[in-house]
Amino acid sequence: MSMQSSYKRLVKVLLTILVIVFSILLVGGWYIFKNEAPRPTKIVDQQGHTLVTKGELISGQAIYEKYGLTDYGSYLGNGSYLGPDYTAEALHHYLIGMRKYYAQDIYHKQLHKLNHAELAVVKDKVMKEIRINRYSEKEDQLVLTPGQVYGLKYLQDYYKKEFVNNPKQVGLNENMIKQFQNDDYMVAGNKVEHLSQFFFWGAWLSSTDRPGKTFSYTNNWPYDVDAGNTLPSAGILWTAISVTLLIAGLAFIIYIQKRYEFDMKPTYESERELPKIEVDSKITDSQRKVGKYLVVVMLLFLVQILLGELLAHYYVENKFFGIEIQRLFPFNIAKTWHVQLVIFWVATTWLAAGIYIVPKVLGKEPKKQGVLVDILFWALIIVVMGSMIGEWGHILGWIDSHWWLFGHFGWEYIELGKFWQILFIVGMVLWVIILCRGFLPAIRNKVQANHDKRHLLTLLFVGAIAIPLFYLASLFIMPNSHVTFADYWRWWIVHLWVEGIFEAFAVVLIGFLMVNMKLTTIETTIRALYFQLILLLGTGIVGMGHHYYWQGDHSIWLALGSCFSALEVVPLCLLIWEAYTHYRLYKKSDIAFPYKGTFIFLASTGLWNAIGAGALGFLINTPAVNYFEHGTQWTAAHAHGSMAGVYGMFSIAIALYVF
Repeated sequence: MSMQSSYKRLVKVLLTILVIVFSILLVGGWYIFKNEAPRPTKIVDQQGHTLVTKGELISGQAIYEKYGLTDYGSYLGNGSYLGPDYTAEALHHYLIGMRKYYAQDIYHKQLHKLNHAELAVVKDKVMKEIRINRYSEKEDQLVLTPGQVYGLKYLQDYYKKEFVNNPKQVGLNENMIKQFQNDDYMVAGNKVEHLSQFFFWGAWLSSTDRPGKTFSYTNNWPYDVDAGNTLPSAGILWTAISVTLLIAGLAFIIYIQKRYEFDMKPTYESERELPKIEVDSKITDSQRKVGKYLVVVMLLFLVQILLGELLAHYYVENKFFGIEIQRLFPFNIAKTWHVQLVIFWVATTWLAAGIYIVPKVLGKEPKKQGVLVDILFWALIIVVMGSMIGEWGHILGWIDSHWWLFGHFGWEYIELGKFWQILFIVGMVLWVIILCRGFLPAIRNKVQANHDKRHLLTLLFVGAIAIPLFYLASLFIMPNSHVTFADYWRWWIVHLWVEGIFEAFAVVLIGFLMVNMKLTTIETTIRALYFQLILLLGTGIVGMGHHYYWQGDHSIWLALGSCFSALEVVPLCLLIWEAYTHYRLYKKSDIAFPYKGTFIFLASTGLWNAIGAGALGFLINTPAVNYFEHGTQWTAAHAHGSMAGVYGMFSIAIALYVF
C-alpha cells in the first residue's frame, strides 16, 4: 500500500472519529441543558410569601462573577482553594440553621443543649426534609418549609458576617462588595443578601433529589452525610470499568502502534550517516520582529511566577513584611492574573513560532508581512494590559460599570471581560491570516513541495485554524447564564481548547520540528501524527466529561467521562519513549546538534504529558476518587503538572527553536 493511500485511510478514520465524538459531546450537552436544575421565578414559603426572586438569584451570581470570587473560593467545586467552596459551606450552614429551628420547634431547646437521641431525631428530620423536591414546574416556583425558610435566613446572616465589616478573611479586602451599588445584571437590594441567596440555591440543588431519582441534581456532591449526600453506586461501578478500560486500552494501542508501525522513524540508521545540521543564518523582517514577542513572553512568564509565589504566601498570611499587600493585590486578582498570564505567554510563544516558520515554509518573505506582525503585536499588548487593568479596577472598585465587558467575567480561565475575549479572537484570526499568506501558497505549490510536505503543512495549518475557532465557545457564556450551561461551555475552553486543540496543535508542531531538525522521516512522521491525533482527540473530546460529574449535569456523564478520560492516559504514555529515541543517534555521534536545548524541552513535554496530564489526571478523574477530591488541592497539582509541565515546557522548546 502506497503512502498516499495510507494517508487517505488515516484521514477517513480521523474524520469519522471526530464526527462520532463531537456527536456524543453535543448530544450529551443537550441532555445537560434539558436536565439542568431549575432556577425558579420565585422561591416562596408555604403561605406564598416571596422570599427570593429569579432576578435576585441572577444578581447574586453577577456579584460572584464581578468580584472574581471564583478565583478565591469555589462554587460546585470549581474555582480556587484559599477560600471555601461556597456550595459545601452554604449546605453546611443551611443544615445548621434548620437544626436550630427544629430543636426549638420540637424540643423547645437550643441546638447545643439536645442530647444524642434528640439530636439524632432532628438530624434525621432535616435530612429527609431537604431531600424532597418541592419545585413546581407548572408554577415555576420553589416552596420552602418553615425549617428551610429559617435555614435560608440563617445562611444570609452568616454571609453578612463574612462579607460585611470582616477583615479576617485572608486574601480579600474588607467590605469588598458594594452592598447597594447596582451594575449590569443586578437588581435593587442588598448585594450580599443576593450573593447568599445564590449560595443557598447551590446548596438546594446539591441536596434535593432530582424528580423520580434518589440522588441530587449534582449526583450527591458535595459529600455530606448529614444532607444524605454520599457517593452514588454508579460512581463505583464506572470507576471499576474505567480502570479495566485503561489496562485493556493501553495493551491494545501498543499492539496497534507496533503492528502497523505508527512510529516516527529516524532519518538515518546510524550515527555515521548523520549530516551536519546547518542553522539558517538569513533572517527575514518578520522573523526579526518575532524577537519582541519572545521578550514579552519572558516578562509575562516572570510576572506569572511572582504572582504564584504571592498566592502561596497568602496561604500563610495576608501581609508582606508588615505591608498590607492584599489591599493592593488581593488573592482573587493575583489568582486571576496568574491563570490568565500562563495562557497569554503560552499563546504568545505559539503565535511567535507560527510567524517565524512562515518564511521557512514558503521559502521567502510574504509582502508587507512585517506590518501585520507589528499590528498583531500591539493588539496583543492591548488585550493583555487592558484586560488586567480592567479586572484590577473592577475588583478593587475603581471602575463601577460594565464589569462583564471590561472587568472580571467571573469564570476561571475565561476571566477576560467579553470585550477582551472578542479582541483576543480577532487577534488570533489575524494570526491565521498571517499564516495563510505563507502556508496556502506553499500547500498549493506542487513544484517546490512534494505530496508529503504539503500534507504535513496542511495538518499544521488546520491545527492553527482550530485555535481561534474553538475559543468561540467562550462567547456562548453570558453573566446570567445558568451555572450548568455556562460550565458546559467553559470546559470547552479549559479542557477542549487548552488540553485538546492546544495538544493537537502541539503534537503536529512537534512533528514538523522533528522533520525540520532532520531527526525523522516525513512519511513516518505524518502517519505517526495521524495515529496520535486519532488517539488524543478520540479519547480527549468525550473525556472532557469527567468535568461534568457534579455540576448539575445528567448522570450519563459518570459513564462517558470516566471511560473516555481513562483512555486519555494511553496516548500520553506513548509520547515518552518516542521523545527520547529520536535524539539517541545524535547523542551517540560526534556531530554538533544545534537544537539540543529545544529537544531537551520537547522530551520534557513528553515526560510531563505522562506525569502531569496522564498520571496526575487519572489519579483524580475516576468518579470514586473525584467525588471526594473535587474542589481540593489535588486538582491544582494536576493543573500545574499538565499546564506548566506540558505547555510551559513545549513553549520554551519552540522559543529556543526560534532563538
